Amino acid sequence: MSAQYDAIVCGGSFAGLAAAGQIGGRVLVIDRLPIGDGETSASAVPLACLENMDLLSVVEQVHEEIHIHTRRRTQTLRFFPFATFDYRRLCRELFDRTGADLLHARVVEARNGRVRTTRGDFEAPIVVDAVGWRTATTRADARRARAPRRSFGIESRQPFRGEGLHFYVGPSQGSRRFYWAFPAGDHLRAGLATYTGDSDLSKDLKEFCDRLEIGEPGHVHGGFFTSRWVDPIRDGVFLAGDSAGHCLPVSGEGIRPALVFGQLAGRLAERSRVGDLTLDQALSQYRAYVRSRKKAWDVLDRLQSVLNTLPDPLFAEFARAVGTRRVLDFAVGAYWRAADPDLLTPGRSATPLPAVPTAVAA
Repeated sequence: MSAQYDAIVCGGSFAGLAAAGQIGGRVLVIDRLPIGDGETSASAVPLACLENMDLLSVVEQVHEEIHIHTRRRTQTLRFFPFATFDYRRLCRELFDRTGADLLHARVVEARNGRVRTTRGDFEAPIVVDAVGWRTATTRADARRARAPRRSFGIESRQPFRGEGLHFYVGPSQGSRRFYWAFPAGDHLRAGLATYTGDSDLSKDLKEFCDRLEIGEPGHVHGGFFTSRWVDPIRDGVFLAGDSAGHCLPVSGEGIRPALVFGQLAGRLAERSRVGDLTLDQALSQYRAYVRSRKKAWDVLDRLQSVLNTLPDPLFAEFARAVGTRRVLDFAVGAYWRAADPDLLTPGRSATPLPAVPTAVAA
């Protein structure tokens, strides 16, 4: 590990691997776990993401419908096809495409071209922070750097076959639980999350599995995720994924934004590496594009705060209203553009970022 690196990517999951795949030269990926061993999510994403990245081989099941279950009714929605996928296979495929070196270590700090780890210090002109909600920052700066809305979810897998992505809305008690059941070929991913940071969810998960009549929860995985943004650059470092709060509020969808913004960060980092842009220019362009998408996050963030305490009958009416054609078409378009899967590519790309409004770029 004494080699000189052109870029260091902290984090070996969605955002980090998406970024590393866009950077040429010598790249080092640092993660405390083997690639593919750090699953914390339900591993479901719009099918277009996997199509555009040439990753259809990892798909376990495609779903055309989303079912929202409230106490009063079940609302069926058709947005765009989603797919549940094999997390381990996807991460390993992405890593193999990078050609990067891998270091198993915990990142202690990343700033200004220098990365401190539990296995030594490393330097590179370009650094990407994609380690998750903790961020690759010093202990003293942790509270400032972390995204302020911290949510928590857990999930287990049970033998089951079914169709459609199912969401179950828990009763309003000031800290509403949101449950899901995602079929994935020969098994079901059953889990729940809160947007208030409550992490004591094991009893709730058992009760949910009992209601579904699928037996005791098996192996449980999960963790914290963030859905309120921080500045996507810090101390000369690109931030992507949970490090930058890129999980969409309301839906809890974090994989698509991690892939999209991870690739965009890597694409701009590559332009800096080859001399098309200075590092400051690349960082500024990344920040400008991320900020141009922030309006959608702010709307969803406010909506999430309302839905968390909305009385159950009104939540059922909200789900019904979203299912109407006029609202659905508008909502789907805005939701898609928040982290546009059409920007994703299967390999390294020179595709420029979409134009950013002057007011936002400034």
